[in-house]
Amino acid sequence: ESKNKELDDMSILRQMINQETIIRLALVKNFHALVNDVIVLKQSLAKSEWKISELQRAVTSLQKENRELKKSSSSSDSRIMEEEKRQFYFNKTNSVLNDVKIEVRYLSATLLDFKERTETENESRDKKYEELQRHFNSSIADLYVKNSQIKQDVTSQTALIHGFEDSQSKTKRAFLENLNRTTSNFETKFQSFKNEQLKLSTAVASLELANMNMSKSNCENSRNHAFSAGISLGKSVWTGGTLVFPVVIYSEGTGYNPSTGIFTAPTAGTYVFYVSVQSAHQKLIYLDIVLNGSAKVRAMAWYNSGSSVNMIQTGTNLVILHLQTGDKVWVRRGGGDGYYSDGYHITTFSGFKLF
Repeated sequence: ESKNKELDDMSILRQMINQETIIRLALVKNFHALVNDVIVLKQSLAKSEWKISELQRAVTSLQKENRELKKSSSSSDSRIMEEEKRQFYFNKTNSVLNDVKIEVRYLSATLLDFKERTETENESRDKKYEELQRHFNSSIADLYVKNSQIKQDVTSQTALIHGFEDSQSKTKRAFLENLNRTTSNFETKFQSFKNEQLKLSTAVASLELANMNMSKSNCENSRNHAFSAGISLGKSVWTGGTLVFPVVIYSEGTGYNPSTGIFTAPTAGTYVFYVSVQSAHQKLIYLDIVLNGSAKVRAMAWYNSGSSVNMIQTGTNLVILHLQTGDKVWVRRGGGDGYYSDGYHITTFSGFKLF
């Protein structure tokens, strides 16, 4: 029964160890899955950073184009200033010419040809001025249109950048929330694993305590020693020394050796030994209970009726001995030459520790 209980405890311990192994494998699997998710998120973040760098390069190129347009606009402004100077001088010239016209009117008729030529030149100059003014106005309008388009493009690019920054911030927030949630789940699972491990350690400690108690109980039970042994076959002619009882009918504790027929005291104490022998047909037999080579009591199955009487005898005896650890007790032939026994173990040798 104690062996079966130990086997049950060992099976429970194996089941608990198997459960701990399953929990460890599940935690390792969840941890690898978490690492894979973090790698995927890192890859997506790297892609987002690459897109941001591409947009920044595009913005840089647009800024460069804008600077070039500003340079072209400044050159146009310088041209306009030159034209304004020309216009100023032209206006001044016109005023001078008007004065000249007034003075020419008062001149003699000889100067009429010169006046006509001058008016013709003035008309041509006016036409050129008008053409120049129209060209200047059209150039300014084109520059305004291009500048507005550039502003619109810059505004749209800025809106795209802001939208991308907003999406990136949302992605970062979602990533951080997911990472925090995964970390909290992992910490919860790890804490539950620690609790399970603590429970398992407590169970193992209780099992070890139970095993120690069981071992202590076995040690206490091992203080009780008893045996009963017999012989399944008789010998009508036997002249040996020590009678060996090879069949162990009952045994508790240690001490009796069925191979030699000798009981060795495992602990010191008071022991009781008993021997029972039946003589063979028309034979006699003396058996002594011996302590360390010294005979203590004798069992005698005595026959002295001649060959005309079919008789067998049974001899028994009991002895109480105080033994020290390592003392040896066995059964030795004291005389005679035959004994009887069968499958019911008629000839027996028994002993037990009294206290």
